[in-house]
Amino acid sequence: MPVNTQGLDREPGVNIDKKENDSIAEALSSLSEDIIKAVSRRQSLNVQILDYLGNYTEGPKLPDIGLFQPTSSNILNATTEDYEKLQVENARTERDGRRVTVYATARYKPENEDEFETDQWGYTETDYHEAFTLADLDEKEAALVEAFVPVAVEDEIAGFRDNATKNNSLIDRLKDITLPDPDDVSSDLQRYIEVRERAEELDKKIEEADQLIDEIVYDLYDLTEEETEIVEEAVNGDE
Repeated sequence: MPVNTQGLDREPGVNIDKKENDSIAEALSSLSEDIIKAVSRRQSLNVQILDYLGNYTEGPKLPDIGLFQPTSSNILNATTEDYEKLQVENARTERDGRRVTVYATARYKPENEDEFETDQWGYTETDYHEAFTLADLDEKEAALVEAFVPVAVEDEIAGFRDNATKNNSLIDRLKDITLPDPDDVSSDLQRYIEVRERAEELDKKIEEADQLIDEIVYDLYDLTEEETEIVEEAVNGDE
């Protein structure tokens, strides 16, 4: 079956018959060159949001932008009354149109370390739990929340503190994050959005080309579906 090896930013490539070794080598070489060029362009794009915002004016706290939607109770609602040395470890966001949901992992010292997988300091970390959702955001507000919250947590900036107390849960700490004023950073944010969209386009094209290379190689070696899954699990396990 012929395979269309269209490049990333080029005219459609050649159709190859996988039984023809020369065509296969040409296709793989072409795709590899496309990936190298796309990766180089991707690496040249700065998607660090703080670099775009500069010295901004402080704006609303997270619960005061859009419509704050709480979630069902989980460990992020807990305090140090419930877990010793409880703190936020990592945060991520997921955007769905005008909605952005904030997730976080919790780190704490379990009472019985033998029942948990712990680090060298005796702490365990949970999976990601939903903290809350901010709905009814406009385009720039959604982009700002999506990009800014994980950075605020990682760098402990914008009013965020990672530790719970007897009176403050981890969700309380996340709600304390103070966003830049969307109006003050409007132009900078627009530039960030444009660069990030370009970066996402390149990421997608790189992934598609990489998948096509895999398909050609799998077919070349006549791998079964089961053998293909084994190879992919081994490769993903090493990443």
